[in-house]
Amino acid sequence: MKSSVQASLEFDFRGERYAPSITIDLDAMMHGQGSLNGLHDLLASSIGLDPYRHEYDVLILEDIIFSEPAGLACQFVHDGLLNFDGFIKTWETRKILAMIHPIAEKYLNISDLSKHKDIETALIESYKAGQKNKNGNTDSVHCSDFL
Repeated sequence: MKSSVQASLEFDFRGERYAPSITIDLDAMMHGQGSLNGLHDLLASSIGLDPYRHEYDVLILEDIIFSEPAGLACQFVHDGLLNFDGFIKTWETRKILAMIHPIAEKYLNISDLSKHKDIETALIESYKAGQKNKNGNTDSVHCSDFL
Protein backbone atom coordinates (compact mmCIF):
# COMPACT_ATOMS: atom_id res chain seq x y z
CA MET A 1 0.00 0.00 0.00
CA LYS A 2 1.22 3.47 -0.89
CA SER A 3 2.36 5.63 2.02
CA SER A 4 0.72 9.02 1.92
CA VAL A 5 -0.47 11.76 4.23
CA GLN A 6 -2.54 14.93 4.03
CA ALA A 7 -0.45 17.99 4.95
CA SER A 8 -2.07 21.32 5.74
CA LEU A 9 -1.61 24.52 7.64
CA GLU A 10 -3.42 27.81 8.11
CA PHE A 11 -2.23 31.37 8.47
CA ASP A 12 -3.47 34.92 8.07
CA PHE A 13 -1.69 37.65 6.17
CA ARG A 14 -3.03 41.20 5.80
CA GLY A 15 -6.55 40.13 6.67
CA GLU A 16 -6.62 37.23 4.23
CA ARG A 17 -6.85 33.61 5.39
CA TYR A 18 -4.63 31.01 3.68
CA ALA A 19 -5.18 27.28 4.16
CA PRO A 20 -3.04 25.20 1.79
CA SER A 21 -3.59 21.46 1.94
CA ILE A 22 -2.04 18.73 -0.18
CA THR A 23 -1.78 14.96 -0.26
CA ILE A 24 1.85 13.89 -0.17
CA ASP A 25 3.02 10.60 -1.65
CA LEU A 26 5.71 9.81 0.93
CA ASP A 27 7.03 6.86 -1.09
CA ALA A 28 7.60 9.08 -4.12
CA MET A 29 9.39 11.69 -2.00
CA MET A 30 11.63 9.07 -0.41
CA HIS A 31 12.44 7.49 -3.78
CA GLY A 32 13.02 10.87 -5.40
CA GLN A 33 15.05 12.73 -2.80
CA GLY A 34 15.65 10.26 0.03
CA SER A 35 14.10 12.60 2.58
CA LEU A 36 10.93 14.46 3.46
CA ASN A 37 12.43 17.95 3.21
CA GLY A 38 10.63 20.77 1.48
CA LEU A 39 7.07 20.19 2.67
CA HIS A 40 6.52 23.89 3.38
CA ASP A 41 7.67 24.65 -0.17
CA LEU A 42 5.16 22.14 -1.57
CA LEU A 43 2.36 23.74 0.44
CA ALA A 44 3.44 27.22 -0.69
CA SER A 45 3.52 26.27 -4.35
CA SER A 46 0.10 24.63 -4.04
CA ILE A 47 -1.37 28.11 -3.49
CA GLY A 48 0.98 29.93 -5.85
CA LEU A 49 3.43 31.35 -3.32
CA ASP A 50 7.10 31.58 -4.12
CA PRO A 51 9.95 32.28 -1.66
CA TYR A 52 10.02 35.97 -2.63
CA ARG A 53 6.54 36.76 -1.30
CA HIS A 54 5.91 38.04 2.21
CA GLU A 55 3.14 35.47 2.61
CA TYR A 56 5.76 32.75 2.15
CA ASP A 57 7.72 34.11 5.14
CA VAL A 58 4.62 33.72 7.30
CA LEU A 59 3.75 30.27 5.89
CA ILE A 60 7.12 28.72 6.75
CA LEU A 61 6.70 29.75 10.39
CA GLU A 62 3.56 27.64 10.75
CA ASP A 63 3.58 24.01 11.86
CA ILE A 64 2.25 21.52 9.34
CA ILE A 65 -0.72 19.45 10.49
CA PHE A 66 -0.69 15.85 9.22
CA SER A 67 -3.85 13.79 8.79
CA GLU A 68 -5.36 10.96 6.75
CA PRO A 69 -2.29 8.72 6.80
CA ALA A 70 -2.19 5.69 4.52
CA GLY A 71 0.19 2.74 4.37
CA LEU A 72 3.30 2.92 6.52
CA ALA A 73 2.44 6.51 7.51
CA CYS A 74 -0.38 5.18 9.71
CA GLN A 75 2.21 4.08 12.27
CA PHE A 76 3.83 7.51 12.43
CA VAL A 77 1.03 10.11 12.41
CA HIS A 78 -0.38 10.94 15.85
CA ASP A 79 -2.24 14.04 17.00
CA GLY A 80 -1.45 15.91 13.79
CA LEU A 81 2.29 15.23 13.98
CA LEU A 82 4.40 13.04 11.71
CA ASN A 83 7.34 11.23 13.31
CA PHE A 84 9.76 11.94 10.46
CA ASP A 85 12.72 10.04 11.92
CA GLY A 86 10.66 6.94 12.68
CA PHE A 87 9.02 6.94 9.26
CA ILE A 88 12.30 7.42 7.37
CA LYS A 89 14.14 4.74 9.35
CA THR A 90 11.34 2.20 8.91
CA TRP A 91 10.87 3.08 5.22
CA GLU A 92 14.60 2.66 4.53
CA THR A 93 14.73 -0.65 6.45
CA ARG A 94 11.79 -2.00 4.46
CA LYS A 95 13.49 -0.95 1.23
CA ILE A 96 16.68 -2.78 2.24
CA LEU A 97 14.73 -5.88 3.34
CA ALA A 98 12.99 -6.02 -0.03
CA MET A 99 16.42 -6.14 -1.68
CA ILE A 100 18.11 -8.64 0.62
CA HIS A 101 15.28 -11.17 0.96
CA PRO A 102 15.77 -12.58 -2.56
CA ILE A 103 19.51 -12.86 -1.87
CA ALA A 104 18.90 -14.78 1.36
CA GLU A 105 16.52 -17.10 -0.42
CA LYS A 106 18.80 -17.69 -3.41
CA TYR A 107 22.14 -18.13 -1.63
CA LEU A 108 21.19 -19.21 1.88
CA ASN A 109 17.91 -21.07 1.23
CA ILE A 110 16.18 -18.87 3.81
CA SER A 111 12.65 -17.99 2.78
CA ASP A 112 11.73 -16.18 6.02
CA LEU A 113 14.64 -13.99 6.97
CA SER A 114 12.83 -12.65 10.04
CA LYS A 115 13.39 -16.05 11.71
CA HIS A 116 17.15 -15.53 11.36
CA LYS A 117 17.71 -12.11 12.93
CA ASP A 118 21.50 -12.45 13.07
CA ILE A 119 21.73 -13.16 9.35
CA GLU A 120 19.16 -10.46 8.57
CA THR A 121 21.20 -7.93 10.56
CA ALA A 122 24.43 -9.00 8.85
CA LEU A 123 22.88 -8.62 5.39
CA ILE A 124 21.42 -5.21 6.27
CA GLU A 125 24.78 -4.01 7.55
CA SER A 126 26.50 -5.40 4.43
CA TYR A 127 24.04 -3.50 2.26
CA LYS A 128 24.64 -0.26 4.20
CA ALA A 129 28.41 -0.70 3.97
CA GLY A 130 28.10 -1.20 0.23
CA GLN A 131 26.04 1.97 -0.08
CA LYS A 132 28.65 3.98 1.83
CA ASN A 133 31.36 2.66 -0.50
CA LYS A 134 29.19 3.37 -3.55
CA ASN A 135 28.65 6.96 -2.42
CA GLY A 136 32.37 7.70 -2.26
CA ASN A 137 33.05 6.99 1.40
CA THR A 138 36.74 6.17 1.60
CA ASP A 139 36.51 4.54 5.03
CA SER A 140 35.82 1.18 3.43
CA VAL A 141 38.22 -1.72 3.46
CA HIS A 142 40.16 -2.44 0.26
CA CYS A 143 41.73 -5.71 -0.86
CA SER A 144 45.17 -4.11 -0.68
CA ASP A 145 44.63 -3.63 3.08
CA PHE A 146 45.09 -7.39 3.50
CA LEU A 147 48.24 -7.75 1.39
